[in-house]
Amino acid sequence: MKNVLVVAYLYPPIFNSGTRRTLEFVNHLPDTGWTPTVLTVADPDPRDCDDSLLDEVRPGTKIERVPLKISQIARKIAGLLAPFADGQRVQKAIEWRLHRLWRLPDATASWAPAAVEKAVSMHAATPFDAIYATGWPWTSFLIAEKISRRTGVPFVVDYRDLWKASDAEWDKTSRLQRLLQPRLERQVLRRASAVIATTKSFLKLLPQASLPRKQYAITNGFGTEDFPSASLHSNDRRGSIRIVYTGVWRPGYGPDDLYLALQDLKTRRITGFDRLTVMTAGFPPGRAREYGLEDTVTELGRVPHAQAIELMSGASALYLPVSGGLYEYASIPGKLFEYMGSGRPILASAQLGSEVAGVLDQVGGALRIDPGDIPGLANAIEKLCDGGEATLFSPRSTAQLATFTRSNLTLQLSSVLNDIAVKSCQSSTNS
Repeated sequence: MKNVLVVAYLYPPIFNSGTRRTLEFVNHLPDTGWTPTVLTVADPDPRDCDDSLLDEVRPGTKIERVPLKISQIARKIAGLLAPFADGQRVQKAIEWRLHRLWRLPDATASWAPAAVEKAVSMHAATPFDAIYATGWPWTSFLIAEKISRRTGVPFVVDYRDLWKASDAEWDKTSRLQRLLQPRLERQVLRRASAVIATTKSFLKLLPQASLPRKQYAITNGFGTEDFPSASLHSNDRRGSIRIVYTGVWRPGYGPDDLYLALQDLKTRRITGFDRLTVMTAGFPPGRAREYGLEDTVTELGRVPHAQAIELMSGASALYLPVSGGLYEYASIPGKLFEYMGSGRPILASAQLGSEVAGVLDQVGGALRIDPGDIPGLANAIEKLCDGGEATLFSPRSTAQLATFTRSNLTLQLSSVLNDIAVKSCQSSTNS
C-alpha cells in the first residue's frame, strides 16, 4: 500500500456539493492500493455542516483536522479579554474582521500555515508517496505546493471548478484577488506533477503555458451502493407524476426554467396538471410561493444525502439545470451522475454542444431542452403528465452508465497517483 495525503477543505461534516467527490475518492482509494490520509479543517461553521455525512466516511480512514489561523488568533485574544468582555462575542468579532482581511486566494487562506506544518510533521513520521489537492478552495492547491516544496513529494491538483473568475453571476472575486490569483495559479501549475479537471473543457481553459504535461479529465460519478435495487425506480402511472430537483438555487443557477414552465401549465390549466407534483431539496423554501406554485411544489429545504437519493429514486423525472455563462458549456453538475445512477429519466436545460449534452448523448435516458425554452420544457412536462414517458426520453445505455461509477473513476485517480509516484521514485534514484 502506498500513502497519499488528501488536502481537502470540503470534507464531512461540511455539507457542500464539493464534499461528495473527495469523500467517495477517499472511500474507494484503499481498494486500489492507496492509503489516504485526509487533511481538512477543524471546527467548521455548524451552519455549513451535516453530521450524518460522517456516517458515510469509510471506517478506519485517517483524518487530521487543522483549524484556521484566524480562529486560533481570535480565541487567544478573546481569552486574554475574558475578564473584561464576553469572550465568545469578542472571538466572533475578531474572526469576522480577520476574515475580511485574509482572503487571498480565498476566504480559507488562514488555513494554510497550520495545515502545511501539520502535513510536514506527518510526512516525517509516515512518508507520503503523493499529494492530492482538490479545489475550490484554492488555498488547498497552495498548501499542496508548499508541502511538496518542503518534502519533495509530488502533487496533483484536481479542479472541480475554475480558479480564474468566470462570467457566472455567483462567481465573484475582489479586485486584489483578480490581480494576484492568476499568478498564484501559474505558480502552482508549474510545480504540479499532474493536473486533473472534471471536464475536458476545464483543462482547455487552464493557463496552457503553465500546465504540466500530464493532464487528465476525471468526471464526477455515482455510487452503485446508493442505488442497490431497481425496485426503487417505480412510477405509479395511475397516481401522481412527480418531478424532482435536488440542488441549490443561486443567481444564474437553479430551477428557474422549471418554475416558469409550471406557471405556464397552471395558467393554461392543462389536462393532468392536478396529477403533477414537484419536490425540491437543497435551497431554503419560499420560492414556490413567489411563483404562485405552493399547491404544486413542495420545497423541503436542505436534506441529508440519503433522503436526496430517495427523492431521486422515486421520481417520474429529474430536472437538471446548468450554470449560466462559461460554466453552461464547460461544466457538468455533480448531481447529473447521481440522477443517471438512479435510473430515472432526466429533463435537462442544457446547451447543445455542452459537456452536459455530451454525457446525456453518451448515456441516454434524457431529454435535452435549450435553457430559457420555457414553452419547450412546458410541453415536455405536459407529455409526461399524459403518460408519454416512453417516447419522450432517449434509451439509456447500461454499459455507458457503468463508466461513471465511483469505483471506476477512483481507478483512474489511482492510475494518476501511481504515475507521479513512480516518476518521483525514478527521479530520486537517478539523482
